[in-house]
Amino acid sequence: MTDALPNVGRQVGLLARLWRTELDNRLRPHGLSQARWLLLLHLADSDRGLAQLDLAVLAGVTGPTLVRQIDQLETAGFVQRREDDNDRRVKRVTLTTAGRAKLEDVDKVASALRADMLTDSDPKEIEAMMALLAKLTRRIETLSSAEAKGAA
Repeated sequence: MTDALPNVGRQVGLLARLWRTELDNRLRPHGLSQARWLLLLHLADSDRGLAQLDLAVLAGVTGPTLVRQIDQLETAGFVQRREDDNDRRVKRVTLTTAGRAKLEDVDKVASALRADMLTDSDPKEIEAMMALLAKLTRRIETLSSAEAKGAA
């Protein structure tokens, strides 16, 4: 088991890259990418939309990258920007009816990829993997928090 430790990060990174690439390939005919699909997912979780800055943080992208993505989604009619009721400097992004419909369609594409990817896996293996990934996520968040506090 300890022989595998040096390769954990590499394997997780490889899987994430392969997942994004394959999902991009499958979403392309729908006019989306994995990055834009992720934005739609975050927006769907919010009743009143999200401030652009908050959306950038959730998606893990910079402001300019987010603006380009939102521009493309807005041109497609999937999102709209509006001024925040309390602060006109803040632009809130909300999902449109067309955006919700598109999200339903492409969620099926992502589900099909997950099913294809896990088809040969035992449900107990999947549960164990998900538990380990959640544990590792919590651990790295704790490490990041501690590092940030130490730097302050």
